[in-house]
Amino acid sequence: MKTEFDMKMTTGAMYRFFMYHAYHGFSGIFGIVAGTALLVYFFTGLKDAGANHWIYLLFGVIFLLYQPWSLYTMAVRQAKLNPVFKHPLHYALSEEGMSVTQGESASDMKWDAVKKVRETGSCIYVYTGKKNACIWIKSQMGEQEARARQILKKQVPEKLVKLRK
Repeated sequence: MKTEFDMKMTTGAMYRFFMYHAYHGFSGIFGIVAGTALLVYFFTGLKDAGANHWIYLLFGVIFLLYQPWSLYTMAVRQAKLNPVFKHPLHYALSEEGMSVTQGESASDMKWDAVKKVRETGSCIYVYTGKKNACIWIKSQMGEQEARARQILKKQVPEKLVKLRK
């Protein structure tokens, strides 16, 4: 079984990948818990508030908003300025592996190089490293999405694949 599709990276898809990656790790979860705790402490301690009580509000907001904002600005820079994402990437999947081409450059990868596969509502992430992944935007895959799923399920070890369907 084989399938091919083109993928044009968008700022939104890149941002969702960064958010997924950040908030499925310790720092993202810690940021949410710490920011929420600081805001709760600020609002529940208003009656006994001292002169510097506002600092809890400030740091709570920073913990909750800084990371998403910095991830968004990083996504804009990546999607708009990185030469790799200026033109669509062409993916060719087969039983042997995955080939990615763009213009004159090409890269081949065997399926045993895949570290994990994850799915969100709008994308499929095929991780090739701890922080690196091929981002497949489902709306751009069209009818090739079903074939790509079949290939991933068949070629990548089951314990590494978490697809919704």
